Amino acid sequence: MKLKEIHICTDQPEETTFFYREILGLPVKTYRDSLHIQAGDTLLAFHLTKNTEPVYHIAFDIPNNKLEEAHSLLKGQLGILFISEENTDTIADFSRWNARSFYFRDNNGNILEYITRYDRGKTSEETFGGKSILNISEIGLVSDDVPQLAEKLRSTYDVPIYEKQPPHEHFTAMGDDEGLFILAATGRDWYPTKQKSNNFPLKVVFTVDGTEHTINRGKIR
Repeated sequence: MKLKEIHICTDQPEETTFFYREILGLPVKTYRDSLHIQAGDTLLAFHLTKNTEPVYHIAFDIPNNKLEEAHSLLKGQLGILFISEENTDTIADFSRWNARSFYFRDNNGNILEYITRYDRGKTSEETFGGKSILNISEIGLVSDDVPQLAEKLRSTYDVPIYEKQPPHEHFTAMGDDEGLFILAATGRDWYPTKQKSNNFPLKVVFTVDGTEHTINRGKIR
């Protein structure tokens, strides 16, 4: 599965432009009511809102040999999140997924993740920067009924349960190493924080086996 476009909301357009352009080094195009950010193969669009303070979870895939370099770069510019209150490590090892990652927040409070998936076999000899990002590989979807949402994604769009993660009542990953929907129950903590998951406007354009689909939760244009 490929995540082609992610559309979310922000009430901080100027700060968001600065963060993604100056901190993450990504190209940003500004429009009257939105910001368009190219994150590798995925377009990340922020649409302006004044009624909510939305928080999302988004993961960016980076090359296998660049995790430590990316961690060192961002550690000097912002706070890297601890794995838990009991564990002050900042790099998470997902052995079942054959992946490692670290987490941080953007100016909106969104929980961002730089993750490298070793089964993809992607490396780079370039100095790490915004151009090193391969794509957005995860977007969080929040639901009052995770199993029901999982079944809808399977039956409507042919999205499979992620083979490396058994499904659970309150958490299910769907898709594959290239693109995942992270299904979380409403009110569940977004790992590795105490931030409670909630529904906010979200639009995702994605492909499954080459067929394009769109999910629009909250009617983002």
